[in-house]
Amino acid sequence: MNKIQLFGADWCPDCRRAKAFLNDNNIDYTFIDVDLDKEATLKVEQINNGKRIIPTVIINGKSFTNPSNIELSAVLGINEVGRVQLFGADWCPDCRRAKSFLKDNAINFEFIDVDENEWATAKVEEINNGKRIIPTILIDNVPYTNPDNVSLTDLLSINVEKEHKVFDTIIIGGGAAGLTTSIYAQRDRFDTLILEKKNIGGNAFLTEKIENYPGFNSISGPALMDKMEE
Repeated sequence: MNKIQLFGADWCPDCRRAKAFLNDNNIDYTFIDVDLDKEATLKVEQINNGKRIIPTVIINGKSFTNPSNIELSAVLGINEVGRVQLFGADWCPDCRRAKSFLKDNAINFEFIDVDENEWATAKVEEINNGKRIIPTILIDNVPYTNPDNVSLTDLLSINVEKEHKVFDTIIIGGGAAGLTTSIYAQRDRFDTLILEKKNIGGNAFLTEKIENYPGFNSISGPALMDKMEE
């Protein structure tokens, strides 16, 4: 299912630039000419607070007004190695691990939430023989099911430089206790490293609801751990 729409006009230089960029990177999209479609004009004006600004690009339901090629690269996950798409969900520990790894290594990627897009769920199941396994990552349209960080390093040709550094404090485990300890260690200006094999938040991240935690009557485990990580 096509989830990218480009609203524009043939006379518009930035529309032509955006179209050329998408075409050069083999991105499937639908071009809608606002000069020929009154409903498209109204949609563009609705998105842009009454202004007819083109190109307006909608990607998986989110709008971008006259995005530069650099912005399109970041949103669509376009890199020198190809296009990177990560199908997953915010509650999934391995999805969070993969997202963090890609961000830490400055890899552009498009995150597609399978809980919010039925077509994405169907695509993941098609790739994995009917099973909904996440994260499923497409690199230049080649699928990889839940690849670990070592595999991603190789697939994306990431140059790993070994770093030798002495820390004042090393905390084993990135759960609630480890994160709290790191906050106070950093406040006392101790150079601190957290070692966590899976995901920030530990078991608390996997808890659907946490009640009577100081400061919160009720909060989900992922939301609380996100606040601690922040």
